[in-house]
Amino acid sequence: MKHNILLAFSFAKRDFRERYVGTGLGQLWYILSPIITIFIYTVIFSDFMKMKLNVVDNSYAYSIYLVPGLLAWTTFSTILLRLTNSFAEKANLIKKINVPMYSFQLSIVITEFFLFILSILLGIGFLLLVNHPVTWTFLWLLPVMFLQTLFVFSFGVILSLFTPFFKDLKEAIPIIIQLWFWMSPIIYMKEMIADKYPLILTLNPFFYFAEIYQDIFLFSKAPSLSSLVEITIMTFTILLMAGFLYKKMISTIKDII
Repeated sequence: MKHNILLAFSFAKRDFRERYVGTGLGQLWYILSPIITIFIYTVIFSDFMKMKLNVVDNSYAYSIYLVPGLLAWTTFSTILLRLTNSFAEKANLIKKINVPMYSFQLSIVITEFFLFILSILLGIGFLLLVNHPVTWTFLWLLPVMFLQTLFVFSFGVILSLFTPFFKDLKEAIPIIIQLWFWMSPIIYMKEMIADKYPLILTLNPFFYFAEIYQDIFLFSKAPSLSSLVEITIMTFTILLMAGFLYKKMISTIKDII
């Protein structure tokens, strides 16, 4: 087990180094991508469209609301997409070398979690630039980010187990992710749909994470005990499901890929 986890870190390191090999800016893209995302939404929504929120006294309030949700969603959706296709992408390696598939899947999560931390740090840098307070409450981001990553890892593993049997999943997942994005209060406030479509929030696991990030960024508000319990139970429930299904299905999957 320990050897396989160390192997996952080795794969992650290799993935991190090779992702932008051959590009002019190389690994600078790891920093540029979230910066560009923050810049685009800040300029478009807070400047050009003059969108503001009255919840905090800052002309960039809407951008402050947008940034954590967008950065968290980018990691969430990227991990989900990469894990869904992981068996197909690593089929040759799985056949050639005796390495558990979860080592490759863990490497994806390790890489993306590191990039998640980097993007959130850049988001905090944006807050400092627009003179928005950053307090010790922001330390709560780390455990919540870890739980989100563990949740989407578990969910992604489950999807990856069924993709070899249902090929249409590979095409359906990107569409579902797009719909999921617009059903999550990232661009709009949760109050806009809470009364009319409460189930969209209640049954949306990403919402529970996004709300915590938005409260921390906007109000320096620590997550409540109930919200932490909710995301912890949700995360470890699906993690147990993923572990159970992996043990039951992995041998069959190796025979068909």
